[in-house]
Amino acid sequence: MTKILVLLLVLLVGAPALAQGVNLGRGGSGAPIEITAQNGIEWDRDARRYVASGNAIATQGDTSVRGDRLVAWYRDAAAGGTEIYRYEAIGNVRFETPTQRVEGDRGIFDVDSEVVVVTGRALRLTTPTDTLTARDTLEYWSARDIAVARGNAMVVSGERRMTADVMTAHFQQQPRAGAARAQPQARTPPRGGTRPAPQNAGTGGDQRLQRVEAFGNVHVSTPTEIARGDRGVYNMQTSIAQLAGNVRLTRGDNQMAGDFGEVNMNTGLSRLLSAPGAGDGRVRGLLIPQQAQQPRPATPR
Repeated sequence: MTKILVLLLVLLVGAPALAQGVNLGRGGSGAPIEITAQNGIEWDRDARRYVASGNAIATQGDTSVRGDRLVAWYRDAAAGGTEIYRYEAIGNVRFETPTQRVEGDRGIFDVDSEVVVVTGRALRLTTPTDTLTARDTLEYWSARDIAVARGNAMVVSGERRMTADVMTAHFQQQPRAGAARAQPQARTPPRGGTRPAPQNAGTGGDQRLQRVEAFGNVHVSTPTEIARGDRGVYNMQTSIAQLAGNVRLTRGDNQMAGDFGEVNMNTGLSRLLSAPGAGDGRVRGLLIPQQAQQPRPATPR
């Protein structure tokens, strides 16, 4: 019975549903959606929704959304037929593309705005090189290639990490070598209501973290140094973190304080500056020399 319901859903929804649906990594296509579930699928005509229970998975091509329970709301499409405009996943939620994964306890995907919001525990966005986590909410804005982490947000890239109250992570599409340049597509949907694929779809590239903007209790650390400030920007390409507001740099027992700071995470070179007109215009440092060991007195024979 479950298989019959799955096939019926594919025929009813068709390509328009997921072509503008789950598209976390700009990997959507005109292929139809397939929804599977271990405990069956319900079609609620009055509420205009499908409810899949038990390890439910909605898949189109290499992009999927899954959860213990998956709800998809649909509406009449302007060009005829129906289209899904909202997904809600509950329990062990994952939104996945070949190069990205967004995880949480509960997730909402708004098709029109192309925004995923996950809440609950263990909120995480993972790429091949970086990991972004949060305590309160984690948002991924697919059309704008940004993620927003709120509450004890952290980004980890190798041995480098940055934490803050709120973070905005900016991603950039990295096409594979030799990938053909995608041709511009018309913005008007063709007959049947299928939204055209994004221009960079099909390049096979990865989404790489390019820049992180951090606000509130910013903390940047490497194996040898810790930098703190009220706000900051970390450029993943140059490995340079720029901090502002009550900046503190700590390396071992040595500390420096100023209004602005810059830390090169690769070379370990740090600079501190004072804001113009602030106090006496000086930056301050507390340098503690290593205490030389005193020679032990000779043991009497």
